[in-house]
Amino acid sequence: MHTSVRNKLITLIVLALIVVLGFVFALDSKQQTTSVSEQKRAFPEFISTALVNSESVSGQQEITLADVTQHPYQLVNVWASWCGICKTEHTFLTELRKKGIPIVGLNYRDNSGTAINVLLSDGNPYSVVISDPQGKLALELGVIGTPETYLVDANGQIIKKLLGVINETVWKDELAMYFDGVNG
Repeated sequence: MHTSVRNKLITLIVLALIVVLGFVFALDSKQQTTSVSEQKRAFPEFISTALVNSESVSGQQEITLADVTQHPYQLVNVWASWCGICKTEHTFLTELRKKGIPIVGLNYRDNSGTAINVLLSDGNPYSVVISDPQGKLALELGVIGTPETYLVDANGQIIKKLLGVINETVWKDELAMYFDGVNG
């Protein structure tokens, strides 16, 4: 192989690697940011089964909209065991739960056994987890990806939709004021 052909090939490979690394970095940065949109729409009516609830790990309990509207405000967090970025917010959600913040999980397009194992090993921040293996409820909600979190009031109205990770900053800036009566 001629030197000029080899040099061009090496240059092409290096450029391709730079483009791929740039794309990976941009994608990772995008996943770390959280965008918030104000919403004024009803949480969809649904009937599903619980993946787990706060008392036990059993998927036979029926879950409906009434389970999502038990408090003046609650969070509905869309997550999956295969979602790496969901693991980033898991610890913070667990801390919120310990402070009394009501959080319902929506397990999106996941293997139930794997999802249960994640909750057993990493802790369960949810009062109940809705099983959505085909993503039907998520589709009705307008889920774009995981994680997403919805602020839902007692009337079943979605107040806010958060795309991305909930952390201390997002909590203080966007959600804490709704839970003033709670220790969070």
